[in-house]
Amino acid sequence: MQRPSTIPLPALLPATLAALLLAGCTANLAPVRTFAEQTHKLSGSFDPMLAGTFNSCTDKALRKRLILAERFDAQASEQAARADCAPVAQASVAIGKLNDVLARYAQTLAAVADEKLPVHKEEFTALGDALGGLAQPGGGAPLLDADKLSKVVKLSEHLSRLATQRLQKSALRELLDEQEAVTILSNALKEYAQRNYRAGLQDELRDLALLRGAVDSAAPREPLAANYIRARLHLESRQLQERERIVAAYVAAVDALQASVAALRANLDRLQAPELEQQLAQFSGHVAALQKQAAFYGPARW
Repeated sequence: MQRPSTIPLPALLPATLAALLLAGCTANLAPVRTFAEQTHKLSGSFDPMLAGTFNSCTDKALRKRLILAERFDAQASEQAARADCAPVAQASVAIGKLNDVLARYAQTLAAVADEKLPVHKEEFTALGDALGGLAQPGGGAPLLDADKLSKVVKLSEHLSRLATQRLQKSALRELLDEQEAVTILSNALKEYAQRNYRAGLQDELRDLALLRGAVDSAAPREPLAANYIRARLHLESRQLQERERIVAAYVAAVDALQASVAALRANLDRLQAPELEQQLAQFSGHVAALQKQAAFYGPARW
């Protein structure tokens, strides 16, 4: 009787050991995947802020026309509001490209940790031009000076180059060595949240106080309409206050992101370190709090 063929033990051992080492490597990189996942969620929570900034601008303009104009034309008022807020929309496109770099950073980290090649179909050749023209509100100074801008563009180019590499540990180290660029771009996003998104909400809140005065003046003539508008303005004020709390949650999450990059970089050779685990848990907690607060992104529609 013919014996079933068997693989000699000496030949089997290397393959078995390789499989075990690969499984161990994949398991050990769980902190990297956790960081990448939370960073991607943080990036996803920023995009509605861009829409919220534009909505704050148009809603403020529409409310003024609705309450203060003698004759209100809804279509013409909407078109005028969108025209007035066009610069806000243009700035949102530019800052959105910066947030895209953060999303790609998270995607590339996750892909390298899983030994998969990330696929980036978009070309970011215009990134430098778009971000170079992005100014801070008020004084007109650039949001990113030439040195900071060059580091962010370098990070974007680096992400595209790593898409063709499969050297896992060295690629992870290269990504984490971009800590300064990640700090620069995340600080710029944080600055936008504080100086653009929050500023728009505060402008709306100030306008609501002025509009209440106009409603009070018209109340003797139209008491029912005045009461309805007072109720809507009250709801709008509460919603704006909740939306303003999103900024604090976003800032806390960005600070945790920056601390987590530093912790990963310091512990790349000992990814099971308790201090790294604790830092990533804090980062995850801040991102979860941001996502919970982000339920208030949308305005209270009339």
